Amino acid sequence: MKSVFRNCIYQGKNLYRDKSFLFWTLIYPLIMAIFFYTAFNGLINIELENIDIGISSQNPIAFVLEEIEIVNVHKLSEDEINDKLENEEIQGFIDDDLNLLVKKSGVNQTIIKEILDQIKQMGSLNVPIEKFDFTVEYISEINQKADIVIIIFYSLIAMVSAYGIFPGIVTVSLIQANLTNVGKRINITPLRKNEFLLAGIIVSLILNLLSNVILLIFIKYILKINLFTEMKYSTIFIIAGNLFGVALGIFIGASNKQNENTKTILGIMITLFLSALSGMISPNIKIWLDKSVPVLGKINPIAIITNNLYRINLLGNTQTVIEGALILSIYCIVLISISYVFLRRKTYDSI
Repeated sequence: MKSVFRNCIYQGKNLYRDKSFLFWTLIYPLIMAIFFYTAFNGLINIELENIDIGISSQNPIAFVLEEIEIVNVHKLSEDEINDKLENEEIQGFIDDDLNLLVKKSGVNQTIIKEILDQIKQMGSLNVPIEKFDFTVEYISEINQKADIVIIIFYSLIAMVSAYGIFPGIVTVSLIQANLTNVGKRINITPLRKNEFLLAGIIVSLILNLLSNVILLIFIKYILKINLFTEMKYSTIFIIAGNLFGVALGIFIGASNKQNENTKTILGIMITLFLSALSGMISPNIKIWLDKSVPVLGKINPIAIITNNLYRINLLGNTQTVIEGALILSIYCIVLISISYVFLRRKTYDSI
């Protein structure tokens, strides 16, 4: 344990001095968060105002609409309907037969339709209209447009949690004599590679988790976006994402003979590609893939984290938590095991 602890201190200092590591794991995520916030701020801060609905003076549900808090009722003559709709003085008109007339689609029009559907359902069940429940809230606290933007932030968090890939690559480079001078020195010492690798995993995990915490604090307290309502399960996936990133970094570092910079570029390309498929560039890509190739969402580790963060925090659904955590754990075990085999087989004719 002493040697592992000593290796942790050494590798921690080494990573702390690595400017590329500091940029990709600490500064770059903050830049991305600011960029997304600036680009989508208008959609995040949607404020719904009262809805203006037009009806005729003889409309049978007039008294129902007048009891609903978010609705302003305007009694109109037939000649006024088109002008009011064109000028957007009303968002919709309900005729005496409970048909809805609108000029465009939008949030307010959707809410009007929901109200009307509720009233029609009461009628179809032969429930007296007087018993209509005026306390029903027609506006969910989670706005669908805002949800689409938040998918991007969950995908960003998933990508950043996988940025353990960078310290993972550095860890492996330190024990490869053909890549670094440090690797040459380490390979002529009695240092055990498995202990050095374990120390690298621990340090990489801790440092990347710290960078994740900084990003989450920045999003919550600086950007004022509250992404988490269930921290326990969310933390499981953030930690699992960090472990996956470290494991993938070690695998990339151990599986080929390229220099550290080339491996880092490869790591960036992989994480960006997986993040794009999970909805970071455009949620529409994720929606299309979920419909067309649903298996991708089940095997893409970044998508697994993104989907579960979304379901846990916005939908209150924890049904896929065990499945998602299990898949990520299998990825980590397989990647680290294969990497260890690669490293164990490496020998050098001369150093």
